[in-house]
Amino acid sequence: MTPSASPPHRPGPLDTPALATQGLSLERGGEVFARLPALSLPPSQQITLIGPSGSGKTTAILALTGIRPPHSGALTIAGTDLWSLDTAARDRFRGQRIGLVFQSFHLIDAVTVLENLTLAATSAGLKADIAHIEGLMEQLAISDLRHRRARALSTGQAQRVAVARALVNRPALVIADEPTSALDDQNAHALLALLKECAARENAALLIATHDRRILESSPRTVEMERLA
Repeated sequence: MTPSASPPHRPGPLDTPALATQGLSLERGGEVFARLPALSLPPSQQITLIGPSGSGKTTAILALTGIRPPHSGALTIAGTDLWSLDTAARDRFRGQRIGLVFQSFHLIDAVTVLENLTLAATSAGLKADIAHIEGLMEQLAISDLRHRRARALSTGQAQRVAVARALVNRPALVIADEPTSALDDQNAHALLALLKECAARENAALLIATHDRRILESSPRTVEMERLA
């Protein structure tokens, strides 16, 4: 990738945290209803955000990804105050510095695996780094699927493509929202292992938001949403 196409430099392990929050309160329907405890998450580290359905995990993720503003509090990702950016800059930052893995994967069914991965770069305003994409596909054992349309993938294959897509732009932070709640034990454990291994290899911090207690068995650190109402 040429220097002009590269995402901003990601701080190393001794630099600024990949994610830091302080006093982040959340609102729903005009009412403040939950708070995210203070966080400081270094690169390559993992944290699990827990709480029952309705506790505010999804609302917290919307704030952490620059989609819906928090009611109050401070939030930085790789040293950048996300909510100080204007809308266009915030969207660009999200695409370049935050990798997202959803429960239903949200791949583009009509295009190939390779096209799904290159689109993750170009839609964020970057030039696709084909060498990096090839490396991710090899690491995740999906190289032989590069020309297969996403709609023809099995669940396990789609998991791997979704993880690769989240890492295409070398994000500072990977966020997985309820990634295992619809999966059986075997597929859930496989996806968790992939997320942890690949995020650490890319020096990205990993935040998993879930109410799936299976994840807690292997989580090095957990934090629970605080309900205020």
